[in-house]
Amino acid sequence: MRWLYEEGLQRLAGVGARQSNPIAAYTVAVATGTVTVHPATGAEGGSDAITLSAEDLPHPADSSRRLVVVGITSAEAALIVDLESTLGMAINADRPECVARSWAMQLMLNPEITLTTNSAATAIGGSDRYRHTFIPGGGATLINIDDARPPITTVTLNPTTESPDHLDVEADGSGECYLGTRFWRLRKVMTIDDTTWSALSATLDPRMAEDNS
Repeated sequence: MRWLYEEGLQRLAGVGARQSNPIAAYTVAVATGTVTVHPATGAEGGSDAITLSAEDLPHPADSSRRLVVVGITSAEAALIVDLESTLGMAINADRPECVARSWAMQLMLNPEITLTTNSAATAIGGSDRYRHTFIPGGGATLINIDDARPPITTVTLNPTTESPDHLDVEADGSGECYLGTRFWRLRKVMTIDDTTWSALSATLDPRMAEDNS
C-alpha cells in the first residue's frame, strides 16, 4: 500500500494516459504487484481488462489525477477507482463520511485538486483546498472534486436514488463496489475514524498553524 502512495498511483495514472478509452479502475495484487486495468464499460472499442506486471508500468505521470484506493478485495488486491471516469459516485454506509474522509486525504496528495463539500463532518476548517460551503443539491451530502480538468466529479453520501457507480459499505467494514456493470467484493474498505480525523484535520487546518506560530 505504501508503494501506491509513494509513486504507484502516479504510475497507474500514466497507464490511463496511454489508453484510448477511459479507465474505471485498477486492481493491484497484494502478493505479486500484478496490475489489472479495467476500462469503463460501454467504452468504444471494447472493455476487456488488461493485465500488466509492475515492471511494465510507465514512469509516473505528473500527478495521481483523481485516483483513490477504495479498499482490499476478497481476491487480495487493492482496488483503485478513477473518479475521473464518472461524473457521479455514491457512498452508501452507516457512516459514509468515514469513507469520504479517506478519499479526500488521498485526493489532496494531488496539489491540483480542490474539494468543496456541504458536510462539516468531512471538511477541513480554514483550508482553501477542502472547503465547507453551500452546494445546491436538494439536501444531499455532496463532495465536488475539481482538478481544473472539466467536468468535476461529485461524490454523494447516502443518496436517495441509486447511482450506477456506487460503493456499499457494511457495518463490519466490508463492502461492494459497482462501476457500471463492473463489480468487486471488498473484504476491507478504507476509512478514517473520528479520532484519526480530528488529529488530521487539526494538523492540516492552517488556522491551527497560525495559532501555534
